[in-house]
Amino acid sequence: MNLSILHELGLGQNEAFIYGLLLENGSMKASDIENLANIGRGNVYNTLTKLQKDGLVLPIEGKQTRYQPVNPAELRKLLDKRLTEAKSLETLFQAQLPTLTSAFNLSTGKPAIQVFEGVEGVRQVLQDSLTTKEEILTIVDPDAISEEILDVESRYIRKRVDRKISKRVIMPDTPKAREWLKQSPNPYTTTRLVPKLSGNFKTATEIYDHRLSFITLSGEHIISILINDKDMAALQRVQFEFLWQNGIEHQAASANADDTVASDTNTRRSPDDARSIM
Repeated sequence: MNLSILHELGLGQNEAFIYGLLLENGSMKASDIENLANIGRGNVYNTLTKLQKDGLVLPIEGKQTRYQPVNPAELRKLLDKRLTEAKSLETLFQAQLPTLTSAFNLSTGKPAIQVFEGVEGVRQVLQDSLTTKEEILTIVDPDAISEEILDVESRYIRKRVDRKISKRVIMPDTPKAREWLKQSPNPYTTTRLVPKLSGNFKTATEIYDHRLSFITLSGEHIISILINDKDMAALQRVQFEFLWQNGIEHQAASANADDTVASDTNTRRSPDDARSIM
C-alpha cells in the first residue's frame, strides 16, 4: 500500500504503517501487529494510542483486545486540520511580512511596494497600520467608501482604539463628510474638513512611521498599495500637514449643529455606537 498520502496528512511513519496494516487485514491484536510490523511492543501500543486519539482506530474489547481501523473517510478530519493550520500560518505570515520587509529595506536601502486586491487586501493594509509606533495620518474621500470596505473599517477602528493609536484625518468638506462626523467621534481621532479640497478622488491614503498606503474605495475594483520608504512617506507627510493647516477642525458634533462643525474633540463615545470611517 502506498502510504504517502497518510504521511502528507500528518501521520508519522509508524502510525501510517500500522493504520495501513489494519486497513489491509482488518481488526488485529497488538501482538499480531508487532510481528508483522517488526516494531517493538511499547512502540506498537504508543502508536495505537495515538491512532485512537486521532479517531482512526477503535479498540474491540474481548479476551484479547483487538484494534479495528475506522473508515478512511475519517481521514478528512486530518485534512481539515491541516487546512486550518495552513490558513493560520498564512495569517501569521501576512501579519509578519511587513516587519520582515522593513528589516530587508533597512539592510538594502530599497523601498518595498506591496499590492493587494479586494476587500481582504484592504484588511491586510489596515492591519499593518496597527503596528505603528506613532500617530496615523489619513486623507480619505468619505463619499466613495463602499459598504464592504466600511465593514472592514469598523472592525479596524475597534482594534485601533483598543490599542490607543491616535489618528488625524483630513476629508473634503462635503455633506456626506459632515454627516459622518456627527455620528462617529472617538477619543483617538481628530478630523479636519478642508473646504477647497476637491472630493470624488475615491481613495484613502495613510501615513505612519516610514510607510504610506493607498486604497481605492469604490466597490468596482479595489486595490491597496503599501509602500515602505521614509522619503516617500516624508513627502506625503508634508502634503498632509499643508492641508491640515488649511482645514476646519471637527471634534464632536453638537446637539444643535446645522451646517457648522462643532468643537469638542474629546467627547468619549464607543466606536461601536455608530458606523465610523478611518
